[in-house]
Amino acid sequence: MAARKRASTNPSVKEPSPKEIDKTHQSKSPITDDPPIAPPKSGFIFKLILFFSVPYLYLIFYHYKIDLELRRSIIINAGLSLAGFFVTLRMIPVASRYVIRRNLFGYDINKRGTPQGAVKVPESLGIVVGISFLVLAIVFQYFNFTSDSNWLVEYNAALASICFMTLLGFVDDVLDVPWRV
Repeated sequence: MAARKRASTNPSVKEPSPKEIDKTHQSKSPITDDPPIAPPKSGFIFKLILFFSVPYLYLIFYHYKIDLELRRSIIINAGLSLAGFFVTLRMIPVASRYVIRRNLFGYDINKRGTPQGAVKVPESLGIVVGISFLVLAIVFQYFNFTSDSNWLVEYNAALASICFMTLLGFVDDVLDVPWRV
């Protein structure tokens, strides 16, 4: 609850109207000392994607004679990987702002004594990459379903180990577990 302002006894002092109060609150922007997060260099990323995907597609469709079912699986995997890259690229700045707000950041000790040494570096952003990889691997498992139960068991065991490694990394970042316990 906000405190009420008492009426002034001096008649020369004019109270601001509610519209003036709203204008002053709207004009003030929150001032933060944190530097803005640099946006990804989309043009450079697009050029790299073209540079690497053209030979990749050439090898798949023309150079090697690949079975249609395997080719379909490779194309689905490439499409899901590209989608995962863009999702991760979009989610890292969001998670970075959230992690800094929750005081999970550090300072670059190699830049100590310089202006860049005072910049907050967000920690535990590997969870974004790990979760996006796990989700895409599970989605890929749906498209590449085979009746071979041995493959499915090994694939799920690999996914479980990646999940636990991601969880261990996040716990290490959040709880600051010492090197020797």
